[in-house]
Amino acid sequence: MTLALPMLLGAVFVGFLVPRALRAVSSTLSPTVLLAAWLGSMASALYLALSAVLVLVWPSHAPVEGLVDGIARCFSAFAHGTSSWVGELITGTAVGVVGLIAVRIVLAGRKQAREHARVREFHRDVLSIVARRDNSESDVLWLDHPLPMAYSVAGKPGFVVATQGLSSALTGGERDAVLAHERAHLSGGHHRIVGACEVLAAVLPGVPLFAAAPAAVGAIVELSADRHAARVTSPAAVRSALAVVSKSPLPQPDWSLGDRGGATAVRLRSLVDGDVASPRRLTCAVAACVPAAITTAVAAAVTVAVSAGICAVLT
Repeated sequence: MTLALPMLLGAVFVGFLVPRALRAVSSTLSPTVLLAAWLGSMASALYLALSAVLVLVWPSHAPVEGLVDGIARCFSAFAHGTSSWVGELITGTAVGVVGLIAVRIVLAGRKQAREHARVREFHRDVLSIVARRDNSESDVLWLDHPLPMAYSVAGKPGFVVATQGLSSALTGGERDAVLAHERAHLSGGHHRIVGACEVLAAVLPGVPLFAAAPAAVGAIVELSADRHAARVTSPAAVRSALAVVSKSPLPQPDWSLGDRGGATAVRLRSLVDGDVASPRRLTCAVAACVPAAITTAVAAAVTVAVSAGICAVLT
């Protein structure tokens, strides 16, 4: 239990404290780095919680628990001195909760995957009748509609749906920027990322990190796709195309990414003020690890402080 406590406390800190910190620094980080921080934090929260349970159910002491026994010996002695049924109750409860969460994640994920697959296949079948393909852009299906609109449909393979009004309302560079944006969603796996966030939010709605993830990550992937399109074309082309397409009254399909939260002004400002260069992988890796590392260190410090307090009381 000596090692399990800081792990569990770290998972709680990540789940409840990190979202506010990420929102506070969101305007200073590139979308790719911010996305790595959100995904890394969610993965860390789940990893720490699962690791805490594994430590609790380990037949003897976990292999690395000896490393922390020295700094938490007083707390450990206090914990071992309590009735055995207390530890068994804590372990049983933790295993039950984690097992229930795991089952709910699997069931919710399977349900979402079936629903999305059904809608995609129906959509693909209908478009094969009413849409046309351009030989020069085989991954784009064109609809004869006067209003400008484009969206991407994930799958194997994924494809982009665009209206003839898009070509009519935009210049060639602006049109290429819109298509590059939608292709960035497909190549970046953004639909799967947002879908996973939606599953975790449905299963763990009481944890702020997971509850806020669908909206936050949905907005971030739009910014990320904008910057990719800006690198392929130019920031000016993306800005002007976004200004035109955002005024279209056509609704985005519920299962497409779309402009989540209506953050067009934020996207335009990001393209004006931000650097569209792609960040280094090392920077993204650090961003994915730092939030969980800081909160876990705080959790360990709290555990040590509590151990010292208990030690002072008992001695």
